[in-house]
Amino acid sequence: MIKIIIGVCIATIIGIAAFTFLPQIVQPTGGLPTQIVDDTNKITIGISGEVVKPGNYILEEGSTIQDLIDKAGGANSNADARCYFYDTIVEKNMEYYIAPKYDVTDVCSETAISKVNINTADKTELMTVSGFGDTVSSAIIQHRNDNGIFYTLESLMNVSGIGNATFSKVKNYIYLHD
Repeated sequence: MIKIIIGVCIATIIGIAAFTFLPQIVQPTGGLPTQIVDDTNKITIGISGEVVKPGNYILEEGSTIQDLIDKAGGANSNADARCYFYDTIVEKNMEYYIAPKYDVTDVCSETAISKVNINTADKTELMTVSGFGDTVSSAIIQHRNDNGIFYTLESLMNVSGIGNATFSKVKNYIYLHD
């Protein structure tokens, strides 16, 4: 029994040594040239919410929200298409959220979530969203006037007074277009 264990140990050591020195011994003698993959035009993008496979994906620069959704297996049946523009170009290292139509905590819900269009709503309508007070609603309208419409839900965080906490609170209660 001891001879077998010693034999296996010696064979293992010889195998490890052989594989360690093998790349130094074996030199390529021809064949196809080595191809270097250029990934400088690749970007990493995250997607969460109402898609089949949320996560991080590598896409070509210039890819759109539609490309990202496709890469994530598509939008699921609860995705609210009013909450994104298909042709919006995605930005490197961003995380995009696909909002639900129906309340995700109520499995049998057939009543759509009441939402406000952040691109057309006036101050009074914006203030109906829990998390948007007088100051934030005014800031949204000012941002819209200065910069044009919002193309992603996440771009709402460019408004003064809206950070991650407020965005997380309101993201299911806003939309971008009819």
